Amino acid sequence: MPLVNEKYGWKIFSAGSRKLFYRGFIHGCSISSLIEKAAEILYEDVPAWLDSLNGHFSIILLGADWSIAAVDPVRGYPLIWTRDNNQFYISNNGPEIYRAIGRKKDDIDVAQLDAFLLSGFTIGPRTLFKNINQLEPGTFLTIRQKNEYFVSTYHEWKPMRNTHLNSKDLIEPLSLINEKLIEKLVKSAKGRTIIVPLSAGLDSRFIASGLREAGYENVWCIGYGRQGNREVGVAKKIAKRLGYKWDFIKYTNACVSKASMSDDHIRYEEYANCFTSIPFPQDYVALKELQTSGRLDPDSIIVNGQSGDFTSGNHIPRNLTEISSISNDLRLEKIIDAIILKHFKHWPGLLTAKRLQTIQTLLKNEIDRVGGLPSDPSRDHGLYELIEFRDRQAKYVIHGQRLYEYMGLSWRLPLWERESLDFWEEAPLEAKSRQNLYKHVLMRDNWGGVWNDIPINPSNIRPLWLYTIRLLAKCLHAPLGVERWHTFERRYLNYWMSPLCSYAQWPYSEVVSESRNAYGAIALHIKKYLDNSVNDSSEWFLK
Repeated sequence: MPLVNEKYGWKIFSAGSRKLFYRGFIHGCSISSLIEKAAEILYEDVPAWLDSLNGHFSIILLGADWSIAAVDPVRGYPLIWTRDNNQFYISNNGPEIYRAIGRKKDDIDVAQLDAFLLSGFTIGPRTLFKNINQLEPGTFLTIRQKNEYFVSTYHEWKPMRNTHLNSKDLIEPLSLINEKLIEKLVKSAKGRTIIVPLSAGLDSRFIASGLREAGYENVWCIGYGRQGNREVGVAKKIAKRLGYKWDFIKYTNACVSKASMSDDHIRYEEYANCFTSIPFPQDYVALKELQTSGRLDPDSIIVNGQSGDFTSGNHIPRNLTEISSISNDLRLEKIIDAIILKHFKHWPGLLTAKRLQTIQTLLKNEIDRVGGLPSDPSRDHGLYELIEFRDRQAKYVIHGQRLYEYMGLSWRLPLWERESLDFWEEAPLEAKSRQNLYKHVLMRDNWGGVWNDIPINPSNIRPLWLYTIRLLAKCLHAPLGVERWHTFERRYLNYWMSPLCSYAQWPYSEVVSESRNAYGAIALHIKKYLDNSVNDSSEWFLK
C-alpha cells in the first residue's frame, strides 16, 4: 500500500490494469510514454527499463501478479518500506508508515542508533528501526503473490572499478560532459526561472556560469547567511559579472532561531523524516523569507551545486591518495579508519570502545556487501567514496532537496546526472586527487569569465568584533597545541562565527556548557532529531 501525498509532487495514474505512482523528472520521457511503458512492461524487462530512465525519480507500480517500488541511481527521491501483518507499506515518509502500523519500543535498531548518533545517518539499507527498510540508490523492491518479496539492483555506481584512463586524455571529454549537463538543464527548464543558491565555491559557480554560457537569461542568484560572511561578496560579484539578478537574505541568530522553532519548520522536518538521516539544515530560512514576502514564484526551479566536489574527488582523504604496499587487512583498516574519522565525529565524548566496535562491524559488513576491497590498491579511494556516496551523500546531502518539495518547488541536480556519475566513476586517482581535473577544466573553459580572477572560498572572520578576541585566544592557546585551540574555538567561538547561524536554535549558555564535547552544530541537530524521532526522554543519549 503506497502512502503518498500528491501535495508533495506525487502523481497517480492508471496504466492499463496497473496503477502508477510517480514523482520526479526524467529527461526525454513524457508522462504519457512513462504510463504507456508501465502498462505493457514485462517483469523481466524491469531492470533494463529502470536503468534507461535518465533523471531523478521514484516509481511505485502496482499490478495483479507483481508490483515494484524503485528509486533512481542516486536516491534523489527516497522510498522506505515495511511489511506488517502481510501488508506492505511504501512511502517517502517515516512518520506516515508508523502511523499506519503503530510503533513498539523494541523496534529501534540499536546498532544503527549508535551510528546515527555519531554521524547523523544510518549505514547500509537499514533505517533507525528494525522493521523499516530503505531503498538504496539504483534499487527496486519486488512484491509478488503470496507475499514473496526481494530487493534487486538495476544500477551500481562503483568508483573503485579498475580503470586504464589517463587524466590528460579526459580534459576534452569532461568539458563536453559539462556542456551536456547544462544543455539538459536548459532544455528541461523551458524558460522557467532557475534559482541558484550561489556561494564562493566551485559547484554553484559551475551552474550559474554554465547557464550564462548557454545563454539562459531567466536566472536568479541568491545568497544567504551572516552579514559579511565569506560567501556573500564573492557570490554577488559572480552574479553581477554574469548579468544575473542577485538577492541576499541576511541570517541572524535571532531570525534563524525564530524560523527554526516555527510550526511550519516542524512540519517540514516531519515531511523530510525517512529515518535514515537528519534533515539538511541550510536553505529553509532563506527560501521561507522569499516565499513569505511573495518573491518566490512557485513555478521556479531550484538548482544547487550538490555534489560536484564529492564526485570530482574533493572528499578523498589525503592518506588514500598515497599508494603503499600493505596487506589487505591493513588496507581495509585504513579505509574504515578514514570513514570513521571523517564522518563519525560529531560526539567525540560518546565514541566509546563499544560504539566504535559496532560502527566498525557495520562498515565491514557494508564493504563486504558491495564486493570488498578493489583488486587494484590504487582504487582503494573509490571504495571510500562508494561508502560515503551510499550512506552520507544519498541519505543526507541529497536529502536537502526535501525542502524544495515541501515548498512546492521543482528541482534539478545537474552534477548528480548520469553522465557526470559515469565519468567520475572511471576517472583515475590522479584526476580526482585535489580535484585536479575538475578545477583544470573549469579554469580553462572559464565560463562567463568568472573563474580566473574571482577568488574561490576566501577565508574571513565574521562578525568583525570577534576578530581581535579570536586572535588573542589563539595566541594564548599556542603553547597548549592546535587540538586544544580547535576544541576551544568550537565550544566558545563558533556559535558567533557560523556563517549560517547554525547554533541559533540553542542558547549560547547551553552550547558552551555541553559536557559531551559536541564537535559542531550538526551534533546538536542530531540530538534534536533523535529526541523527537526515537525517544523523547533521551535515554539513548546517556548510554
